[in-house]
Amino acid sequence: MPDDYEERVTILERAQLLHDATLRRYGDMLDRHEDSRLRHEEMLARHAEEMALLRGLMEQQLRTQAELRAVADRLAQRQDQHDEVMRHLAQTLDAIRDMLDRGNGH
Repeated sequence: MPDDYEERVTILERAQLLHDATLRRYGDMLDRHEDSRLRHEEMLARHAEEMALLRGLMEQQLRTQAELRAVADRLAQRQDQHDEVMRHLAQTLDAIRDMLDRGNGH
């Protein structure tokens, strides 16, 4: 009987050791999985923050482009006004030259 008992104890001890080792492995796997999940969540949070920043930059860029368009339009209007003033000045200068060329005799 002692041999049977010792053999059963040995089998139970080995089963317990195997069970403990299996639990440790599963625990390690769960820890790694949780670490991976947390890293993934952190990456998603960073991604969301970066996307929010990019949206802000895009909106700012659109506002800047609209402002630049308005400046360009104002400059074009001023250029048109300048061109019109220069045409009038050229006409006035031509009229003055014409009068000078005629002399005092009208």
